Amino acid sequence: MLALAAIHVSVFSLFHPMAFTVRPATGSVIVIQTTEGAHVLEGVQSRALNGPSRVTGRGGVPTNFVLSIPNRIVREFHGTLEIRRAGDHLLALVEMDIETAVASIVEGESPGAGPEARNAQAVATRSYLIAAHDRHIGYDFCDTTHCQYLRGATKQGSIGRQAALNTSNLAISYQGHIVPALYSADCGGHTRSLKEAGWEPGEYPFFGVACPIKGEPQGHGIGMCQRGAIELARQGKTFREILSYYFPATTLAALDQP
Repeated sequence: MLALAAIHVSVFSLFHPMAFTVRPATGSVIVIQTTEGAHVLEGVQSRALNGPSRVTGRGGVPTNFVLSIPNRIVREFHGTLEIRRAGDHLLALVEMDIETAVASIVEGESPGAGPEARNAQAVATRSYLIAAHDRHIGYDFCDTTHCQYLRGATKQGSIGRQAALNTSNLAISYQGHIVPALYSADCGGHTRSLKEAGWEPGEYPFFGVACPIKGEPQGHGIGMCQRGAIELARQGKTFREILSYYFPATTLAALDQP
């Protein structure tokens, strides 16, 4: 099975931004390409982006940069950035490699989870990113709960990076296909199949299973229950056992590098 090299994520789209500000992260240099030409920024220099533009490191490589909507939100990312027009506002599309995205999403989705629950989250996230890309026209995902809650760039040795490293190259497979592994915060005591949820059938049916916790339902209740995964990990289950429990009839497949 071939791994997906990179994804394109629309960030800050909930704000319907009209302009952004970008600057290099500490120790980085960025190159901004606009209709006016190329601009190199380093140190504390910043630049407003009001129209189509592209931000990379020297030579067009990925780099660390800080993107903000003035007086609204600021976040550091690792990758490259493209600003596009989308009707009356702008889209900020960050291209990042798959493992950068996995680490960031784990930190956003599992801040209070233990190591094995985070490892399970990393594999589920990687599987989803690979199998469910192209959810939007012109890019893969947004950074909201519609797709995947994604934070910014992770630090060396962070819980997200460690989970991505611990599970490197693993994805959930069913009958030879990678599963677009769904998960929700709390299934309420029992997860649901696609049929039970009234969703269209897919290559994987997402079997309903009893959950070790019976909390207040939060989310669609399909696939892995995140609070249930935390409880299973507390009971001593490994990430492999957690994934096998919530995704019956699947295996963990090693991905081929693109």
